[in-house]
Amino acid sequence: MTHLTLGWSIVVLLLTAFLQHTLAFNTSIFQIIQPVFETLLGPTPQIEVLVKASGGQQLYHEGGAYHEPSGALWVASDGLANATNRRIFRVTGLGSPATVHVESINHTIANPIGAHVNVPGSPLGDVILFVAQGSLAKMPPAGVYAMNPYPPYNTSLVIGSYGDNPFNSLDDITVTPDGVIFISDPPYGYGQGNRPKPLLPNQVYSYNPFTNDLRVAADGFVRPNGLAASPDGNTIYVADTGALLYENVPLDTQGFRTIYAFDRVNGFLTNRRVFAMPQAFASAADGIRVDSYGNVWASVAGQGISVWDKSGTLLGDITIDNNGGNLGLADLGELYLLGGDTIFKVSVSTTVRHA
Repeated sequence: MTHLTLGWSIVVLLLTAFLQHTLAFNTSIFQIIQPVFETLLGPTPQIEVLVKASGGQQLYHEGGAYHEPSGALWVASDGLANATNRRIFRVTGLGSPATVHVESINHTIANPIGAHVNVPGSPLGDVILFVAQGSLAKMPPAGVYAMNPYPPYNTSLVIGSYGDNPFNSLDDITVTPDGVIFISDPPYGYGQGNRPKPLLPNQVYSYNPFTNDLRVAADGFVRPNGLAASPDGNTIYVADTGALLYENVPLDTQGFRTIYAFDRVNGFLTNRRVFAMPQAFASAADGIRVDSYGNVWASVAGQGISVWDKSGTLLGDITIDNNGGNLGLADLGELYLLGGDTIFKVSVSTTVRHA
């Protein structure tokens, strides 16, 4: 009888543990749509506020480039009412809120916004690549800048125009494994009052630093924004964030806030196809990162993070109420959602690594 009681006790304990585990993954925070998402989350997914700016300042909105050799996350602010330029921060000690350190970087880049760590073997070297929206002044120009990830954090201009044409308002950047750079160029700066009227269509460009070849890679966008490359570099994802929903703007000119997938062929983006569209009401994917499995992680303003596999199947959502912009993905299952005035650290399975 004692052995029977002990046996039932073990069964109850196992059942309780199973139910607790299951309930943990069915909260309103971690929403599992496909079973594989539970594997990506790992046994103990967590969300914590790593840094929060005082007074609601939108200091942590863009960038999201994680530099593994120095363990630093590079972040750019949103446009600030009390400043003439966007600020850049180097965030280290990412283990916990108690150890985090935020360093403000002096720079001369005109409104830096998107950022990506350069790849080994590139002639540009070990640098953080920033795209700059630019300003109403012609100098320094909107373009791509290379920043030294170590003191004194000096910068140099990589490309500053498309021939004689100034860029509209560069927004985001990605780098393929072979070092080719892709940049998106929407007119958001003009709408914000810090860029002149656009002279170019809203396009995505590619730049090969080995050959100095700059070309239009794809056009036909409403507002090309977030960019990411697949692990092999053969697929490029572009988030078209459209325009804001205004009652006096025709719907067909606003875009549908869609992520498109393209095949990359000789510097061009071909075989355009719908990859995914966020399901949150009137929201759009801003920052996009791809893990080593080929899954696409996107920051969705007002919702948090959505994850799709490489076929476009929605795997799940991580609900974080924020005014988020971009997203950073480090090694060993650490994501950083840039929530405007907050940097959220999301810990998932350690098998999740940046592509």
